[in-house]
Amino acid sequence: MKKLHHRALPIGLAAFAMAALLCGGSVRAAAAADRFDLVITGGRVMDPETGTDRVLNVGVKNGQIAALTAEPLNGAREVDAHGLVVGPGFIDLHSHAQYPLGYDLQARDGVTTALELEAGVYPIAPFYAARAGRTRINYGASVGVQSIRIRIKTGQDDSNGPFNAIFSRKAEWAETAFTPQERAEQDRLLADGLAQGGLGVGLLYEYLPGLARDEVLEMFGVAGKVHAPVFVHARAAERSDPDHLLAPLQEMIADSAATGAPVHYCHIGSKGQGSVDLLLGLMDGARAHGVDVTTEVYPYDAAGTILGSSIFNPGWQGHIGIDYKDVEWPPTGERLTAESFEKFRKEFPSAGVILHMIPEAGVLAGISHPGVMIISDAGEIVNGAGHPRSTGTFARTLGVYVREKHAVSLMDALGKMTLLPARRMEGVAPMMRHKGRVQVGADADLTLFDPDKVKDLATFRKPAEPSTGIPYVIVAGQLVVDHGAIVTTAYPGKGVIGNMH
Repeated sequence: MKKLHHRALPIGLAAFAMAALLCGGSVRAAAAADRFDLVITGGRVMDPETGTDRVLNVGVKNGQIAALTAEPLNGAREVDAHGLVVGPGFIDLHSHAQYPLGYDLQARDGVTTALELEAGVYPIAPFYAARAGRTRINYGASVGVQSIRIRIKTGQDDSNGPFNAIFSRKAEWAETAFTPQERAEQDRLLADGLAQGGLGVGLLYEYLPGLARDEVLEMFGVAGKVHAPVFVHARAAERSDPDHLLAPLQEMIADSAATGAPVHYCHIGSKGQGSVDLLLGLMDGARAHGVDVTTEVYPYDAAGTILGSSIFNPGWQGHIGIDYKDVEWPPTGERLTAESFEKFRKEFPSAGVILHMIPEAGVLAGISHPGVMIISDAGEIVNGAGHPRSTGTFARTLGVYVREKHAVSLMDALGKMTLLPARRMEGVAPMMRHKGRVQVGADADLTLFDPDKVKDLATFRKPAEPSTGIPYVIVAGQLVVDHGAIVTTAYPGKGVIGNMH
């Protein structure tokens, strides 16, 4: 797999492991002769970093992988993985589903780490405190610009993220320009959130039309001082004109180059639509010349957003490139008209809607391109209504785009869902160096799936249908999905906390 980052990677152990395994040997930790906490037998171990693809037994001890071997192992609990791939647990860098049902649905889709990076939160500490010891999978968040603006304008904290019923208020924090004093306070709170462990800066640019471009550059400067990445939902651009589509990405690349802050461009499928190849080429060129820019895609041809948000300000049809008929109301599945749009927007401003707007060619371009990560952009399922990406993203990637469409190899798809996200984050959170790998010494965050049967069942009418073909999911050495069912007593998830001071 093509490497995305120019910084040095800790590959000595990985190289040793690969050499030993390819020679028919085994790799064990010093205490491997002991009885293991968990043994996974007979699975097809696939590790995107070393290229290992071999039937091996896995020994887990104290939450880490302690042995990879063809020899029999003895454990307190044994999982029979014959016919299954044993891969790294999937890492989702873009999940707004930071609540119990959301975590469980993602766990059944193979996710072991779900991070809220595009939107972020503020303040940071309450977000982590609310989940410590109560969460099945790993969690974390960036510092949310939108949450900070809400605090400055309204005095209200939004530590669970800016998509939590905030659109019922007049969005002065989104629509109005900040004074110099408010900008200074914004920058101070950004720096404070980073110091408290935020995983970078979450910038919902398109949702904040009151932001000035020099203001965004200032925020990149705050991030750049500690080399914190900026996760950006780029500002609006006219969809009919490739020249306009390029401009938001060019702005982000320029701000990154000027400040040294890495930039991650969110959901290139929905932002690039029919010009995804053009945007990917721009990123490839910028990266080749030293700009730390990455991107992601979800495997669906429809987006989702909040009906009361500023995305639907007058002129939205030109910016998004769709009309009322392309907007779906999830509770009924109906497509909106001018009349129903205005009615629902007034009565249910915090409700989600589905936007049928992404060409399949754009999805394929993102999934097949080396270095593009797979993410879900998961949100809340409310009364059984929502977007199926919240539930089926990773199984859909494996079932549709690997097995059926052959858009990407199984190993490369795994890398897009595990190793690449881990590498994107390991400069921010050193603990991520131990995730996204199946190697001795790595965290025992593992997903076991049947490559011939893994399948997403979630649809736009039934978005909460769990994926199938993923019988076991392990976090920190503990089963959180066992025989396809949630282990309701397991809460091994840990907070992924930034280390940028």
